Amino acid sequence: MHRRILKESYLALVAVDTETNQVVGFANAISDGVLSAYIPLLEVLPVYRNQGIGANLVRTLLDELQDLYMIDLCCDQELQSYYVQLGMIKSYGMIYRNYRAQSGKSPSK
Repeated sequence: MHRRILKESYLALVAVDTETNQVVGFANAISDGVLSAYIPLLEVLPVYRNQGIGANLVRTLLDELQDLYMIDLCCDQELQSYYVQLGMIKSYGMIYRNYRAQSGKSPSK
């Protein structure tokens, strides 16, 4: 599923441990390429957290998307201060979640 998400993204970044050649984190953005982008995922393996990997991924996404008017993401309240430190602004919005589809939609045949 992760490969498909990254492949179909407007922009996708991966972090690789150069000693083990293991992917240890990734982030992606979806966008219309004109006005707006959304960052749906930032994932870093637990053993690699608190090393700046996630922050570097987000900063790189924001830098690559800097010509767009708006770059949005949704996160849990306890993560808001993390994203504020990376230059984002706390906002309010609405979401809808279909938890039955949390594992992702099956590929079309």
